[in-house]
Amino acid sequence: MKKILVAVDGSDHAKKALYKAKEIGEQYNSDIIILYVISSIRHCHPYVLDNAIEAEINKMALNQAKIILEDAAKVYEDYPAKATTFMKCGDPAKEIVDKAEKENCDLIVMGSRGLNTISRAMLGSISNKVVNHSDISVLIVK
Repeated sequence: MKKILVAVDGSDHAKKALYKAKEIGEQYNSDIIILYVISSIRHCHPYVLDNAIEAEINKMALNQAKIILEDAAKVYEDYPAKATTFMKCGDPAKEIVDKAEKENCDLIVMGSRGLNTISRAMLGSISNKVVNHSDISVLIVK
């Protein structure tokens, strides 16, 4: 197992995924790719028309992403192999799968999302979408 992608979003489940990916990566001396995906405002709310509001929301999302990635990188300060952080913008499930495939990852590690039953039935979870659209093995951490 040469490369592991771990998807983060700042949640407790994502933090557990960081540590699980580190644990697995240490066993195989795997490179780690830490990915945070910003859901673009246009992706989430296609009818937002005010550019000033959109710009402010995107700025806040970018700042949040930087903080989350900095915190995630701290987990890997003593990691024996290479650990790299990346930020993407778009549909989280699609971006996770695309990045893992582009980097030839052997495993995707991510936290489960705590959607309630109704939300999961209507929207699906990001982790479920990744599992269903990736040819790469996916480990979901609770």
